[in-house]
Amino acid sequence: MLDENSDLVDWSNPKDFIEKYTDEETGKTESYTTSKNRVASEAIFKINASKQKLTEKDLKNLRKLDMEIIKNSVFARHGYSFKKETYRNFFEHTDWYIPVSNNVDHDLSPVEKENVALLNRFIKYAEDKYDRFGR
Repeated sequence: MLDENSDLVDWSNPKDFIEKYTDEETGKTESYTTSKNRVASEAIFKINASKQKLTEKDLKNLRKLDMEIIKNSVFARHGYSFKKETYRNFFEHTDWYIPVSNNVDHDLSPVEKENVALLNRFIKYAEDKYDRFGR
């Protein structure tokens, strides 16, 4: 599991959004671009895809980033060396993650393989949730 004090924000991939603001006094509308980051929920601390068989009910209301972290924690436990900065950042701050291999597929248990397949199906159609930080 990830450390409960882990940062739940994907700082590596902010997305720009165009927002509109209408001045109440003048009625003039202006557009501006704001950057938002994906944020995971506390669910990533409750689900262990290496130990429990996941069901659709377990994943139904999770954020896309939650599912990506849960899925990649399976690979991280086997020492997968992540190329994507997002996942590297999440797991490098744990005391148990030691990257040793570029391919750990042969190390996965049958339950882990089933869970990864289920997570991949849900991730494909999930949507990101973005939050704004700072003002």
